[in-house]
Amino acid sequence: METAGWVTVVVVGLVVGWLIQQYAVSKKYPGGWWLSLIVGLVGAWVGAAYLGSWLWMLGGANVIGSIVVAAVLSYVVGLFGSEAKV
Repeated sequence: METAGWVTVVVVGLVVGWLIQQYAVSKKYPGGWWLSLIVGLVGAWVGAAYLGSWLWMLGGANVIGSIVVAAVLSYVVGLFGSEAKV
């Protein structure tokens, strides 16, 4: 992966992790916003690295795969939250 690919993975991971934590999960996110950002980064990296070369590629990173895996992983982790948001 090139530098543009790594930058893409970081930006996608941070944005998607934050968006899922803020808007898609109705429970309090376990670990707070720090964990949501880390999970988003991990999900974006997994999506970019392991989902192959299809659709929108940027710097060797699969952008669509990064978005999908980061969103799904962030949402699944958010389901383990303890209580409803206030």
